[in-house]
This record gives sequence, structure tokens and C-alpha cells, in this order.
Amino acid sequence: MRQPTPVRFIALIGLMVLVAALGSCADEGGSPTELASSRTLGGGGSWQPVDSPTSELLWSVWSSKNEIVAVGTRATAIHQTNAAWFDKATGVTGDLCDVWMNTNGDAIAVGIGGTILSYDGNVWAPMNSGTGKDLFDVFGFNNGRAFAVGAEGTVLALNGSTWSPVAIGTAVNLFGVWGSSPDSLYVVGVGGTILRSAAGGWSFMDTPTPNNPSSVFGGSYTRVLAVGDDGTILRYSGVSWESMSSGTTANLYDVHGRTGSDLWAVGAGGTILHFNGTSWSSSASGTALGLLGVFARRTDSVYVVGDEGTILHYTTD
Repeated sequence: MRQPTPVRFIALIGLMVLVAALGSCADEGGSPTELASSRTLGGGGSWQPVDSPTSELLWSVWSSKNEIVAVGTRATAIHQTNAAWFDKATGVTGDLCDVWMNTNGDAIAVGIGGTILSYDGNVWAPMNSGTGKDLFDVFGFNNGRAFAVGAEGTVLALNGSTWSPVAIGTAVNLFGVWGSSPDSLYVVGVGGTILRSAAGGWSFMDTPTPNNPSSVFGGSYTRVLAVGDDGTILRYSGVSWESMSSGTTANLYDVHGRTGSDLWAVGAGGTILHFNGTSWSSSASGTALGLLGVFARRTDSVYVVGDEGTILHYTTD
């Protein structure tokens, strides 16, 4: 998931408001705060600022094989290989809201106006999405299947090289998608909307909040988390969605982790939260800028991206 005041899909001053008003992935303005050189979290790890090749807002980050990719406003795509970050041309001009990478190193990025790009490990190339609707999130599987979600209930499915629309029974803006398999998906959107696919059909799920969820992530079909506005964190255990105490009222924009007892969430005002399997706790980021995307490569290597080209790396080294 994941916006500048005038421009991944959720506004740092109100996810639904800016998406509706601006029709784009948007960012929070705000004064930069000098990044601390090291911020310690419990077990000895620390957040380190990383030199960024861009000042554009970065919405999303993902990693596979030996490469890391982050995307953002003005069609920005930055890559890291051999410990060096660099820009790579995408061939488009609009904001890119999310990126997902396959284990083989291929990637898909989605963005404003129905933009979908594919990456073959070397170059980005456009794909025909068949829609002009803004796309806010994408998630895929190692077999090449993938799903993108966006404005006005848009859901697209990738089979081979073709994207096709999927009707799921809602017209609200959808901000996140995750699944344990192509036939077992969750999507989240405006007003606490959560839908689940199973046995070829889609159903609405009861949620304990009207707050907008911005991102969804899980370890299995019955262990799923969603994060969103006002510090909202929801957990699905296979029976029902329940609220978790986050300890913050900051809007949360993305969640990712390696195991059910090692999860990270990021959000407005430099917010970073860590879940240890029992409770969520704050992790000092060293910045007051909005943090919009998080990816945990390993327990001791986590990347966060955000406003003004911010890149942070958590490591125990």
C-alpha cells in the first residue's frame, strides 16, 4: 500500500479523501526531519537511512532473488543490486502505486489510469490492463497468476499475458489484495470493506471497524492481517476479524513480515510498528516523514520506503 499533498493510494491526510479528490496514489507534505544514524529496537537491531537516488515519494517496495525494487510518483522505479540503488526507466509518466516481485526476479507494477508494467529482470514494459481506472495494489503467485485492485471496485486477474476484469460485487475503492493461492484471495477497501474469494465466488466479511484498511497480508488463508486509518490493525484467525491494539492513532499504510511472530507495519509521521507474536510495539524510525511501504527480506533485513525518496533499512548488523 501506499501520497504529496497535491497528488500507494492512501492519503497521509485521509486515505479515502485524497483518492477521491485527486484520483491518484497521493503524499503527505511536511517538513523533513533529519534521519538519525541509528535507532535501536529491542533485540539490538536498528533502522539506518539509505542514500536514495530519488526525491520522489515511494509508495511500495518488494524484493526477490538479489534485487530490491521500489516504485513511486512520476513513474519512478528504483532498483538495488550489489548494494547500490539506481533509477531505471519505466517508459510511462504517471504515478506507480505498488510493485510485486516473483521469486524468479520478474515484477509487476501498477498505477494511475490503469497502468500496468511488467519487469523481466532487465527492462520495464507496458501491459494492456483493459481499464482506465486507477490501480492501487497488486499481488501475484509463482505460477505467473496475479491480481490487481483499484478504484470503483476494480479487480483484474492475470492469466498468461492477459489481464481480465473480475466482478466481486462492490463499487468501492479497493486498496489492497493478498492471497494464499489464486483461488483464495482477500481484498480490502473503503469503509472497512473486506471480501474473500473461495470456490470461485466472492463474499463480504464482517469487520469490527468502519475505518479504511489500506493493506492486507497473511501467512495462510486463515491467518491474515489488515492495517489502516487511525492505527487500525485487524486480525483474522479463520473464524472472524478482530481488532488488535496498535498503540497508535497514526494512519497505517502497509504491513509485511516473515512469520506470524515477526511482522512490521508502517504509516504516517514516521510510524513503524513491530509485532512479536504477542503485541505490537513502536520502533523509532528517526523520521517524521510518511512511510508507505515495507518489505521484510529476512528477520534481520527489512526495508521501508516513503515520502521524499526515503529508504530505511533495519538490520541487526
